[in-house]
Amino acid sequence: MPEVTSTSQTQSSAAQTAQTTLASNFDDFLTLLTTQLTNQDPLNPTDSTEFTNQLVNFTNVEQSIATNQNLEALVQLEQMSQQNMLGATMINYLGKSIGTNLNVSALNNGNAAWNIDLGSSAETVTYDVYNQNGDIVFSETAEGVAAGEQQYSWDGTTKSGTAAEDGAYYLVVTGETAGGSSVGVGYSFEGIATSVETVNGEPVMMVGEVPIGLGYITSVTEPTTTDPSA
Repeated sequence: MPEVTSTSQTQSSAAQTAQTTLASNFDDFLTLLTTQLTNQDPLNPTDSTEFTNQLVNFTNVEQSIATNQNLEALVQLEQMSQQNMLGATMINYLGKSIGTNLNVSALNNGNAAWNIDLGSSAETVTYDVYNQNGDIVFSETAEGVAAGEQQYSWDGTTKSGTAAEDGAYYLVVTGETAGGSSVGVGYSFEGIATSVETVNGEPVMMVGEVPIGLGYITSVTEPTTTDPSA
């Protein structure tokens, strides 16, 4: 089940971390060099060639880190360009009816519904509703469920008896036949695209309160309804 909560990225890049470590090591090297030069035997001074080689090594490492930083910057620019292209494509979908096979729906004013398709009749079917953090907020089991397309509705009441907040929720259906075999389950969701937003650093199409990535869109048609939570 995909997670759709928005997060901020605060981690430093590998090149930035390496540069900080190198700067600390270089300070230590200069301290050792100064100490050694101060305390060397005037009659038998230390060969300066070794110090020169070490300084050259530090310079080479510093240049490599700078190259990595430039490569990271290029990768970030490429990612930004791709995201902008995705966003521009999604803008063309605004106001149209978007279809997806994700197991997602929007809870709005105490009502959420999922379109499901059972591959065969099931002796028992368990319906687990997850929030956007991946936590089960509601679960129930039904017996003797027929095969085919059907709809499952949830009134927003959680397993603790409280009312869930409006927003996107995910349904996982687990069916089992009388013989103990698993039942195949398909999902479908359709609604009007209302906006394009960024979630987890990726552009997504908002259908009401449901975020849908471009790769999960299975159909785009002219709308037959203005209800964004179909």
